[in-house]
Amino acid sequence: MPRGRATSMRLLLIEEDPQLRALIGHHVSCRWPEALISAHPPIHSGGIPDEFLAQGYDAVLLAQHWPGGEGLDWLHELTGRKGFAPVIFLADAEPGSRLLESAMSWGAFAVTGRKRIVHQELIAAIESASLRQRRALADWRVSAQALESHRFGDAHIPGYRRARLLARGSTSHLYLAESEKAGALVALKVTPSQRDESGADCSFERFLQEYQISERVQHPDIVRLYELGVADDHAYLAMEYFPLGDLRRRMSPGLSPLEALEIAEQLAEVLAAIHAAGILHRDLKPGNVMMRTAHQVALIDFGLAKQAALELDLTDKGLIFGTPHYMSPEQGHGRPVDERTDLYSLGILLYEMLTARKPYVADNPMTVLYLHANAPLPQLPEPLLELQPLLEGLLAKRPEDRFADAAAASAAIGAARRGWLERISGT
Repeated sequence: MPRGRATSMRLLLIEEDPQLRALIGHHVSCRWPEALISAHPPIHSGGIPDEFLAQGYDAVLLAQHWPGGEGLDWLHELTGRKGFAPVIFLADAEPGSRLLESAMSWGAFAVTGRKRIVHQELIAAIESASLRQRRALADWRVSAQALESHRFGDAHIPGYRRARLLARGSTSHLYLAESEKAGALVALKVTPSQRDESGADCSFERFLQEYQISERVQHPDIVRLYELGVADDHAYLAMEYFPLGDLRRRMSPGLSPLEALEIAEQLAEVLAAIHAAGILHRDLKPGNVMMRTAHQVALIDFGLAKQAALELDLTDKGLIFGTPHYMSPEQGHGRPVDERTDLYSLGILLYEMLTARKPYVADNPMTVLYLHANAPLPQLPEPLLELQPLLEGLLAKRPEDRFADAAAASAAIGAARRGWLERISGT
């Protein structure tokens, strides 16, 4: 797909009331039947990230207020961002009021009615805002600032504005960027091409595998991938950005047993989905579990995944890869693996969420692998002992002694979660 903004009208609507969103959408679609309106209910979605400039939109429509929030405060902050899209303020106040004067003085491109919508007034404001935005973007794209903002290390990637570096790896770098096409902030993974003896780009093949897995497995708890491409002899992959960070950050202040079980159950469900598609993740760890909300996870990083049905020969046979603290005994010793290797990793995660520590720790990674295979099963503390059978069903040394599959693990975790909920609620 070509990069860049869509040719149809594209609007960002900051409005909490679903009925008002539908009404505004109706007015817009009467003029632009193919218009794309992205809703941002402020209570549910939270604030607009600091790095976001809405460059993928023709205009932003901002409500005057919602329970616990004031649009004027948002207006002042958003229009203070250099390069932010034109903001049309949707006001409840009558024409001539001081609030409308404040909205214009604080940078609103236009002010129009929110509940008493005048169709032609709204459409005219959007058309004028769109014209200004498209002209502004056309001028900006040929500027030195724009050219620099498209640079990600040694790669120049049009259609993405670099916000900041998120992480630096041994081969790939992860950036926060704004995608015009997605109309959102994305995490952009960029890595130099690494070619094998045949000349094939292994970096691109790994990204392609990750992209294809996301396309094949339609599940809400899998990261959304937006685009795969090559630029300046670099492969890049644009994916969903998670402002709340990963499970490691979520675990930092401590999780209750109920919260740990809820997260583990979600992970078992998403593992069941990828296993049904013939895919093993093989690198389940806190850094690969992102938090879409405080209670909803998203599984990422299928770069090390193994497709059982259609395996890409990206690694040498018998090569041990992954993260030692979360590896099953069979994976850590280079033996054949199946779906139950991911269940073992899930068990390690569950133990860590429940106790705030890893079960097997040593200075030497090889010693950690040895402990996974030979040390006694970890024991939960006294208050959590009723969860010990569940943990052992995930962490058995031999795969055949674990739960048969992720669906069985999900059912067992769900039963434990319901039992724990009954216990704490006293029913």
